[in-house]
Amino acid sequence: MNKEKWWKISNSISLLFLVLIGSMWLHTTRKYQPNENELSNKTEVDKYLLANFSNLPTKRIPTGVFIESLKFNNSTEVNVTGYIWQIYDRSQYKDIPGDEIPVGFILPEAVNSGDNIDPTFAYRDHTKDNKEVIGWYFETTLKQLFDYSKYPFDHKVVWIRFWSRDFERKTILVPSFDSYKSTELNDAFGYDQKIVLDHWELLETFFDYRKQSYNTNFGFTEERFDNQPELYFNIVIKRHFFNSFVIYILPLIIIACLVFATLMMITKNEEQSSLFGLNTSDVIEVCAGLFFVVLLSQVQIREQFAGSRIVYLEFFYPLMYVNLLGVSVNSYIFSRINTENNLILKWINYEDNIIPKLIYWPTLLGCSALITAVVLLPNRHHLPSLNNNNQSFLIDKKTVSKITVATMYLGES
Repeated sequence: MNKEKWWKISNSISLLFLVLIGSMWLHTTRKYQPNENELSNKTEVDKYLLANFSNLPTKRIPTGVFIESLKFNNSTEVNVTGYIWQIYDRSQYKDIPGDEIPVGFILPEAVNSGDNIDPTFAYRDHTKDNKEVIGWYFETTLKQLFDYSKYPFDHKVVWIRFWSRDFERKTILVPSFDSYKSTELNDAFGYDQKIVLDHWELLETFFDYRKQSYNTNFGFTEERFDNQPELYFNIVIKRHFFNSFVIYILPLIIIACLVFATLMMITKNEEQSSLFGLNTSDVIEVCAGLFFVVLLSQVQIREQFAGSRIVYLEFFYPLMYVNLLGVSVNSYIFSRINTENNLILKWINYEDNIIPKLIYWPTLLGCSALITAVVLLPNRHHLPSLNNNNQSFLIDKKTVSKITVATMYLGES
């Protein structure tokens, strides 16, 4: 057997799989498909609402948002701070007392958090054309469902979902595009340029509507809540890969190299055996020690994404368990004497265990490439789920001139 030739073939196949994995990683980090329903101007909003919803109210309140900070508390909670404002046309509400004008909004996915502060009125100003703008400063924690299946090569869309204060649906919230310098597709607007996102990079922001239907009429005699448009402000972010690579992927690579080094030390050559000093029990002890290292790493990553389905990196842990078990079994079989001319023992003992050594990296990297292709390449999209925890920012009916903020809960957790 020409060992040098077969080692070149083995190394070439391994390098090919390695390049393939790297290419899929790079492709996934750069792959982001914008929402097809992104809205960038008032004309698009009018066309979208007209085409998708019927019997909509004519009164519309432009609503804008500016994000000061964004932080993930855990895998399902995001803490957001910033300003939200609304502009209303005073002429449309001339017959309505000032304390009954339906200016205000509800964040239906907000949850109680010890770090939150009560929302506060920030400013009020009269603009041209008999319009008035009212702004609030808010800090809230939003409960949202995210897809972590491609971690650490994932993109996230953090959304702020708005309900109108007008529960009877006589008004509709629309994006306040005039409040921003540019709202074209792929633009990032409505956030502090110095925002700190830790291990994330902000790609773009956009407004859109999503259809919501409820299986109740909330006590009204007529259907008002079927197929309703709800305004969303979306923040698209991409995870920085390097931090997760150092914490999770690099240790797995090092362990795989240590296992391969252990496999290479399995030999019946007396001269090499005296140098390495590894017998079957030693190999099993090494694999057992590395098993607990891999297990602790898997527990750590599972705790980080508790409640989520299996993420991309987790698929490599069972692969590493099989790898450790395979080397241990190989060492045991190789130590046995083939007195009955067993084909498996003959295959293992061929050329001093050369075949398992040759196929180690091609098999391991080939399985890794297959896992990467199956998990990372398909597109998956998750829509936000409904949540009964609500927080509202309303005009106080008692003192309209001062405008205070109240909190409304529509349901219990």
